[in-house]
Amino acid sequence: MKELDLQLHHIQKSYTRPVLTDINLHVTNDSYVTIIGKSGSGKSTLLNILGLVEKYDGGEYLFNGVKIRNYIDYAKIRLENIGFIFQSYHLIPTMSCKENILLPTMYNRKNKVQDFDELVELLDIAPLLSQRVTTLSGGEKQRVAIARSLILDPCLILADEPTGNLDPKNRDMIFALLKREHEKGRGIILITHDQKIADQSKVVYTLQNGMLHPTQKQTE
Repeated sequence: MKELDLQLHHIQKSYTRPVLTDINLHVTNDSYVTIIGKSGSGKSTLLNILGLVEKYDGGEYLFNGVKIRNYIDYAKIRLENIGFIFQSYHLIPTMSCKENILLPTMYNRKNKVQDFDELVELLDIAPLLSQRVTTLSGGEKQRVAIARSLILDPCLILADEPTGNLDPKNRDMIFALLKREHEKGRGIILITHDQKIADQSKVVYTLQNGMLHPTQKQTE
């Protein structure tokens, strides 16, 4: 597993009003972090900054020793190191499930690639590979999306409400998969409104007033 050392120091972000005012976070391969907070608190904005898809206004962001600057596109770092899982899946409807899963490999042929057959077996999606994603249930779409997020063997997984549209059975399956991937050495940062999911992580933060506040898990 590739090494992960992600550091945020005093990150700030504003739109028409301040959203993130003083974000400090350190994430390594051993980290499983859940961020909770009210709608509009800036959780998705923070995840986009972490994922190198949105700029920040102030502070410092270091990813594996590289200082992330707003005027540079870090597509290579993002592709090689970060797997994204979204509530709305972000699959391409005109492609088959297999094509969706393998899509990242078209943009990076040199990066280490996860064993495709192993991923398919792990996620129990073999019967789905030839289907268009429009024919799938929500749980099936999310499993395909997770396979896509893992195909380039990332050291960090960013998950934005990955169980928000799922029934309890699929929610528990997705959680078990995230836990398994973390045990392999992947750092995980998860946004959720699901307290049961949050309680399974190592550390929980509440994003409030633009800052991350350590939060005691309800199971403790």
